[in-house]
Amino acid sequence: MSSVNLEVAQAEKSYEEHEGHVKTIFKKKYHPKALIKPKTPIQRVFGNKNIVKDHYFTSGSKIDDVNQRDILSEPSPFVYPKDLETFSYRVMSKAWRDNLRRKEFRLKYNMRNNYQSRQNLDILNRLFVKEPELQSMKTILDIDPNFFTIVEGRPIGEKFNVRDYIRDLRECLRSKIVAGYREDEVILIEENFIEEQRIIDEIKSRYQSYVDTFEEFLSNDHSTSMELLRQAEKEATKAFEKYEVYRELSKDYGALKAQVYNLEEKWRNCKMYQKFLYLVSPLHWRKVHDYYHLKPGSSHQSLIETESSIFEKYRLGAGSEANTLDAMIKMFLEDCATQKEPLLYFKEPYELLKVFRFIELQNLNSLLHSEELAIPLENVREGMLEAQKKFDEQITSVQEIIDSLIGEIVWEEQRARSLEELAMELINGEFRKLISDEEVLSMYVFVEDVYETRIAPNDANLSVGDMMKAIEMNYRHFLIQLDELPQDKVQKAESECYAEEARIMEIAVDAAKKVLQVESLAKTLKRVLEPRFISDKRVFHPRSPLPTKPDKPPTPPRILTKDETDYLSFFTDYCRHTDKVENFEIDEAVNDLVKRFK
Repeated sequence: MSSVNLEVAQAEKSYEEHEGHVKTIFKKKYHPKALIKPKTPIQRVFGNKNIVKDHYFTSGSKIDDVNQRDILSEPSPFVYPKDLETFSYRVMSKAWRDNLRRKEFRLKYNMRNNYQSRQNLDILNRLFVKEPELQSMKTILDIDPNFFTIVEGRPIGEKFNVRDYIRDLRECLRSKIVAGYREDEVILIEENFIEEQRIIDEIKSRYQSYVDTFEEFLSNDHSTSMELLRQAEKEATKAFEKYEVYRELSKDYGALKAQVYNLEEKWRNCKMYQKFLYLVSPLHWRKVHDYYHLKPGSSHQSLIETESSIFEKYRLGAGSEANTLDAMIKMFLEDCATQKEPLLYFKEPYELLKVFRFIELQNLNSLLHSEELAIPLENVREGMLEAQKKFDEQITSVQEIIDSLIGEIVWEEQRARSLEELAMELINGEFRKLISDEEVLSMYVFVEDVYETRIAPNDANLSVGDMMKAIEMNYRHFLIQLDELPQDKVQKAESECYAEEARIMEIAVDAAKKVLQVESLAKTLKRVLEPRFISDKRVFHPRSPLPTKPDKPPTPPRILTKDETDYLSFFTDYCRHTDKVENFEIDEAVNDLVKRFK
């Protein structure tokens, strides 16, 4: 009833605003009484012991005594195992943890559990509480069963109340107004539904056209893909046939290559044997029948090099190029084209034995001769070693002298560099500060100005000390004269000096202000007389309103220097509690003037 009253009140207010009847009626707001009292904070926390609960937390979750989880019967995870069971407990806990991790890894990343969700997986099974059975309550009826049959059909007499009648009539009218507003809203919702349905039908028609176009595209793409697949199968068949031909040719090529390698090995052995027989043959026969002696312009040294190269040429595995098939065929063709039919000097094997015996005798003679030369060679070798040792000692001594000289040169260079840095530091540091510092120069200027104004012109270019001594003597003379004068005249002269200094300071401040004004006026005139800058760039207009720029924070007040503070304190009416520094126009020009007349 309270919600109906609120809706009726809202409907009346909106109706009056809609009709234009704005009334300023101050009525007391109607606050309906709550039928159910809200719970107190203590009841929210501890519950109400006097109210019987209708159902538990786990009721209606399809959990019973069969699928519930009894935690008290399970081993506690907080109990530390015994000493003999520690290893087995760690192994089993690791296996349980790996099994749980594998189960979670099978799930998607958004379906996996974290630490909190893993604790709430079986919370209903762990917190299951069996609902108690409701027993039927026995009641006693004290009403006569024939009472309702006696009073049936009789009107219940009620006292007519005008206030209740007016209230019911008002509530009826309010309900009708609310119903009218509800009907208007229903009609508006139906119109919106019809418009939305029309938009949905249009979207469906467009979607159907898109689907038809996409299916047509898929059919064309499928036909093109099938044609490409058929062409690919044809090309694969051709490639397989070519591969079979290639395999047959590779087999024939391998057989021919093996035959060529066998022939090349036999040819190489025969050529080496032939060369050996040529080398042990007499020289007069070789000059007639040997190919290498028949070449024009061949000397003895070239013959020796040619013979060694021939053996290297026909030696097995002499180089990577000689092992290739093309290189072997090329070498065979060159030998066949350049060399003639071979002839042998030896006819019988015993002739070779004679040659070998002769070579053996020559080798023995060579060994005897080399043994005779062993002692002189050993003496020469020892002399060479001694000379090399002395040469190394001299080289070592010379190197030590050079290293010591290099160290001394480096030390002298470092010392010269450090002395130069120290001299530059003294010149640019303390020496410059004592001679050309701003304070020193200012003091010299002030002392010279005082000396020239009070004593005499500095035509003799006196030093600062001499001028200060002269000023000191003159100052003592003035003090002695002041001591002789009356006190009132001294005070009057002092006040006149201070007044003159203040007047000069005011003139200087006024002049500085005028200079600043003239400079600002010159800058303004220069900016006005300059031609206007016209940009040729296109101006970009924002499509949306620009965000308002935040206001800049106020700048903190500038910290005054000591000179500015003294100037404001002694020469102006400045009060640091009530006045602002900006009103007195303190700037750098005034600071310069203050420093000048200080």
